[in-house]
Amino acid sequence: MTGNIHKYSCCVFLFLVCLLDGQNHKLLLEKKHNLIKESKELSKALIGIQSNQKHTIEELALVNKRVNIQENILELLEKEVQLLITEQTQTEQELQEIVKQLESVKESYRHLIRQTNQLNLSYNRLLFFLSSTNFNQLIRRAYHFRQIEINRRKKYEEIQKLQSQVKNKKSLIIEKKASQVDLTFAKQEEINALNQIKSSQKETISFLKTKEDSLSLALRLKEQQTKKITKEILALLEAEKSKNKSNNLTPEARILSSNFSSNKGRLPWPVSKGVLISQFGKNPHPILSGITIMNNGVEIATNNNRVRSVFDGQISRILVLPNGLKVVIIRHGEYLTVYSNLYDVNIQNGQKIKTKDYIGTLYNDKNKKNNILGFQIWKDREKLNPSQWLSSY
Repeated sequence: MTGNIHKYSCCVFLFLVCLLDGQNHKLLLEKKHNLIKESKELSKALIGIQSNQKHTIEELALVNKRVNIQENILELLEKEVQLLITEQTQTEQELQEIVKQLESVKESYRHLIRQTNQLNLSYNRLLFFLSSTNFNQLIRRAYHFRQIEINRRKKYEEIQKLQSQVKNKKSLIIEKKASQVDLTFAKQEEINALNQIKSSQKETISFLKTKEDSLSLALRLKEQQTKKITKEILALLEAEKSKNKSNNLTPEARILSSNFSSNKGRLPWPVSKGVLISQFGKNPHPILSGITIMNNGVEIATNNNRVRSVFDGQISRILVLPNGLKVVIIRHGEYLTVYSNLYDVNIQNGQKIKTKDYIGTLYNDKNKKNNILGFQIWKDREKLNPSQWLSSY
């Protein structure tokens, strides 16, 4: 009895371990797939930038992101190899247990065969039944022979089932080993790709370090643009506050705010395909030592120039920056979304807009220089981190 309980506990434990490993493997594969997809999008964006001008700060941002992604892919590949090794070990242990069970069942089957042969040799089955002293004894004797036959058939079926399991486990072990070999080759390819990207990164950094004056000027211009956008947003909020003295949202605006808020982490991206190349908040400048960049939102590199609204709303303001690029501000109840670096827009102030409606282009098809979209989310005067609001691709 104790042996059976122990065997049952082991089976349950192995089942739970396999289930957990299966979930981990599935999650790991999903992460790897997303990273590879992101890496491909970065490559497209890089081609767009490099076709116009090489060794720019925008290119470096993309290259830095690619280095980070390739390192993450390598880390996941290593985890996947370790997971496969663990799964292989578990499968081998399961195989040993099944082989033990198979031997035990075979021995029981052999015992039943011997028992049946002995009975056949010792008794003439017909005479054995006819010699019964009463009907009850006849039934008991028939039942006895019937049970021996049933047990023998059950053991035979159990042997067939266990042999099938042994075959499946052996195939699974071979499959795990083959997958490990494939992953080893994949890892080497990713290492080669990473080395190439790091070489490009080093080359770009070396070039940009000779252009520190130009970078400082570009940074100052960018800071001026950021201040102008922030000033316009705050002015817009003040103007709307003055209009609405009670500071109460309309029923429509309350519903829109609630819907926007409930979609946190599920908002569509402002471009159909793209990757984040700068994070929200304070970030060190990639070249200028000791300089920190304050980002009120995120920057998205893309090879698709069509910019779209991330949610239902109304166009609050369209700004034109000194460099000729445009900024669109859309209100969603008490929330604002801001889209900057637009080359052209096809909407008007006050226009109502739906989720994924086209609002403008990010760059001219003939000149893909500005293929990086600035995107911000505000709630009243509070700047929010867009990374926490946009859906994962």
